[in-house]
Amino acid sequence: MINSMEVSQHVAGKSHGIKKRVAEFRLMNVQVGVRQQQEEDISVINAWIRNLHKVDFLSSGQA
Repeated sequence: MINSMEVSQHVAGKSHGIKKRVAEFRLMNVQVGVRQQQEEDISVINAWIRNLHKVDFLSSGQA
């Protein structure tokens, strides 16, 4: 059984605050890293999709 008084004392403590800030900082770094990986994705399919608008294959007869 969880005692609400003990939980509130723990949350108010300095140790909890420090661990919470460290966890939030790590989460932020992970989120930024994921975004950077998505932006730096140079796969063939993504390059092809990004460049679709540059050539009008239907009008030019290119295949």
